[in-house]
Amino acid sequence: MKIISGKTIFASLVFLLIMSFVVNNFLNDNDNFRQKNEYKRNSENEQKIIGVEIRQQNNQGDKFLIIADTLEEIKSKEKKVILENSLTTIDQKGILTKISAGNAIITNDYNDFIFSNKVKITKKARKFTLITQTLTGTFKNGNYHTNDNVDIVSGDTVIEGKGIQIKKNGEYIKIKGKATLKMLLSQKNAY
Repeated sequence: MKIISGKTIFASLVFLLIMSFVVNNFLNDNDNFRQKNEYKRNSENEQKIIGVEIRQQNNQGDKFLIIADTLEEIKSKEKKVILENSLTTIDQKGILTKISAGNAIITNDYNDFIFSNKVKITKKARKFTLITQTLTGTFKNGNYHTNDNVDIVSGDTVIEGKGIQIKKNGEYIKIKGKATLKMLLSQKNAY
């Protein structure tokens, strides 16, 4: 009978220990690989993305920052993007415009829009605020309109109307229906 030395037993145990680490590591990597593939397949099937931040710049140099709770991109000719609870900040040569809406549909490479569900537009540099339920228009021309009631604060003036049509980012403004005009003594009384 042959007796195995202590060194041989020790070397065998070290070898088995190393091999168990290698095999265990290989199996874990294989599981991670399977999980990544499952994640990719699931994300391809789902259309909504949660927690969105988009930065864009158009040909005119205007910068857009869009933050939303959810985004759904619909692959079509119009390249439609649907946002929920969005805040859009537009930087047009240093003049910031903020638009918040419960729902937003943006089409044609972030050019055309339909905002709905509590729309608010704020332009601090011009002391301008517009509040309405829906707003449709185009970023490129700066033209937008609504047939819903509007509340506008511009400087120390408050205007309420039955709709609005705005062209060239505010160079032309037409209030629809019977409009009410109020002059404020201070900006505190505005929204």
